[in-house]
Amino acid sequence: MIVHTERVVVESQGAFIRVRRPAYWVYVACLVFGLIGLGRVLSPEYSDIAGALWASIAINAVLAVVFLWILARLDLFESEPVTVRAAAMCWGGLAAVAFAMIANDASLVVLAKLTDVAWARTWGPAIAGPLNEEWLKTLGVVMLVLIVREHFDRSIDGLIYGALVGLGFQVVENLTYAINFAVINPNSDWAGSLTVTFTRVLVAGPWSHPLYSGTAGLGIAYLVTQVRKPMRVRLSVAFGLFLLSMAMHALWNLPVGPGLDTRLTLPVTYGKGLIILGLFLVLYHFAARAEWRWFVTTMSDQPESVITTEDLTTMRSLRSRHKARNRAAKRWGKPAAHLLGQLQRELVRLAAILAREQRRDADADDAPDVAAVKRNIAAIRAELAEITDRGDPAEPSEEAAAAPG
Repeated sequence: MIVHTERVVVESQGAFIRVRRPAYWVYVACLVFGLIGLGRVLSPEYSDIAGALWASIAINAVLAVVFLWILARLDLFESEPVTVRAAAMCWGGLAAVAFAMIANDASLVVLAKLTDVAWARTWGPAIAGPLNEEWLKTLGVVMLVLIVREHFDRSIDGLIYGALVGLGFQVVENLTYAINFAVINPNSDWAGSLTVTFTRVLVAGPWSHPLYSGTAGLGIAYLVTQVRKPMRVRLSVAFGLFLLSMAMHALWNLPVGPGLDTRLTLPVTYGKGLIILGLFLVLYHFAARAEWRWFVTTMSDQPESVITTEDLTTMRSLRSRHKARNRAAKRWGKPAAHLLGQLQRELVRLAAILAREQRRDADADDAPDVAAVKRNIAAIRAELAEITDRGDPAEPSEEAAAAPG
């Protein structure tokens, strides 16, 4: 059962295009440069490896969809505009990758001259990758702040957008590896492309660039949103998280010792990945707690008819919301669970609108959007009350229990 509610647009500034902001044109110029640079990499070999390349694209598309689904669930109290999410991925996949290829090649040449070619090949990725790629991806989050500052309300926004930049970078980087290995494989372009694609997706996929860039993005958003904190504290947090993102990247790129038992190679590799994932989850835990505190603070002035104490507790995480819907389904049936899910979405929408009005120093009670969402909530609660007042279908009535079998 679904209550037909009034449509409310939470944020009227969903479009990414900002022709009056210089940063937007810098962003466009960097994307054009990246597109041209990647085109030069792809075009000479495309006709020979087209089939293998499209197979790699399909596999990486699955990876991207999985990450997008996960990131959507990590964002507990807001759904970022599609255009801005796409812009973040485009920066990572076009501008950051193109500039990183130039910087990494130059760095490896310098390392080879300072040491030797073998040493540069072994240790270069652990040095050049973090030093070059992380600041290029983080620059994408900075560009988003300069272009669409209104979409950076809380620290977790930087984590989400940073992870999207990293996702775009990872997908396109995987494709460049697939192209290179398809060309150099002496047996089959398909074998070269698919081998490296599956290796990078299955081994590096769960703890790669989205985690590094999400960490750095969290620091950038903390810097620009936590305005009540002293500037030195905000700068220290942003710089510290950026260094942590580089350290995570360097840890993953560290070569496994040549003398290590081959039976330990896979555990050591996945061990490094689990450390990176653990660090990211700790950071996300703190960001999610801050999100819930924001929600409680924003909704604290609302009457019980809008949000109850039980609702505030239930809204803490996706897991607690899911449990509440399951309890409602067991007690009153699936229609009650659907209505509760609809109520939860309206409460999230109300918090976003109230926060928007607070940023504008406007009286929220006079905002038509606030009134519309509250009418939606009242309608949903009225329908829920009708279902719950009918009794508990999951438990037999006293008369039915007393009746002979």
